[in-house]
Amino acid sequence: MKKHAQVFMLDGVGINLEKFKAVSSEEKNALRSKYKYDFSDFIILYIAEFIPRKDHGFFIKNIPELKKQIPNLKVIMPGRGVQLKEMKILAVNLEVDDIIWFPGYRKDINLLCAISDLYVTTSRQEGLPISVIEAMASGLPIVASNIRGQTDAVLPGRNGELYQLDNNADFVEKIVALYKNPELRAEMRKNNIEDSAKYSVDIAVKKMAEIYGECVEDI
Repeated sequence: MKKHAQVFMLDGVGINLEKFKAVSSEEKNALRSKYKYDFSDFIILYIAEFIPRKDHGFFIKNIPELKKQIPNLKVIMPGRGVQLKEMKILAVNLEVDDIIWFPGYRKDINLLCAISDLYVTTSRQEGLPISVIEAMASGLPIVASNIRGQTDAVLPGRNGELYQLDNNADFVEKIVALYKNPELRAEMRKNNIEDSAKYSVDIAVKKMAEIYGECVEDI
């Protein structure tokens, strides 16, 4: 039996593009009504387990400033974890709990993507982030921390923006700039739908089959 030293690369584990997909304005507004949001709200979504490396605290601490510049701001933070209670208390102390929804574990993440305008991730450490790819497939522009893994998916100016880790002003600036530029968000939406296609689960399965086939031939 031959010992292999060859390394194969896959574009992630694959996502379901039938489930995570962009919806029309009409569908978006209908879903917003279902979730008790207004069509004029600017909704930011962050999906992550409430653990230190996801750094929800950084995001929440910047929401008061974001609220000043985005009057119709709403934030959705699905997930559970050891820091969830702490983050809820932080939101209350900063008086932004009225615009943040902490829905816990959800099975309707695709619909939460569909009603949102922007996806944010403040993670401090990542591989290739599945939630970012799912948000991209849903047509959401991305604002992400400039770290390994996220830089593989987020291309500044094309499908989102990267902010420098721990830089509050840069983080807020990137979000507000996209809020103020719906034309750029529309362009990023189109690019994200296109860019996310390579992460399809169908492509990932086909590629894995090809890799296994090559390995079997060499045995």
